[in-house]
Amino acid sequence: MSDGPPAVPVGSAPLSTTALEERCREWYRDHGPAVYGYFRFHVPSIDVAEDLTAETFLKLVRSARHYDPAQGSARTWILAVARNVLRDWGRRGRLRQYVALGNLHDLACDAPSPEERLLREEEIGRLLDGVATLTPADRELIGLRYGSGLDGGEVAEILGVSEGSVRTRLWRALGRLRAVLELNG
Repeated sequence: MSDGPPAVPVGSAPLSTTALEERCREWYRDHGPAVYGYFRFHVPSIDVAEDLTAETFLKLVRSARHYDPAQGSARTWILAVARNVLRDWGRRGRLRQYVALGNLHDLACDAPSPEERLLREEEIGRLLDGVATLTPADRELIGLRYGSGLDGGEVAEILGVSEGSVRTRLWRALGRLRAVLELNG
């Protein structure tokens, strides 16, 4: 994955419009699926996830000149912007903590038969039901790590905590999720 063209050192001429456009295209190609996955993990429908993904990349296009690789990777910066977009959406009063099973048609499944696909959808539904019982902090951590596919260091950078803290919190959150899933059988 590429973080795009290198940033211009302070005091140098800014990147050309063409270079900025190419950087944004690369960001979308390289990080669009992770952004969508992050949103899909947190919102009730495909349409909302797509809208929030589009909103995130619109904000990135508008602020591409401000990206500084010295402050962190493009992936981390992009997911931090996505996180803020999700918070804004939630503040507008539309955030649900429960994702209905009927809205999960876009999740990839390589099941060769309809029966296996149904079983997979039931497993996903059960998992998301369990995730919905967790605290917002636990859901955020699990969403960043597994919904977006970020590694522990990237999650730590976004949350502003140490990587060790992320590992500990994730371990505990997954333990609470395991307990809920076992309880609900």
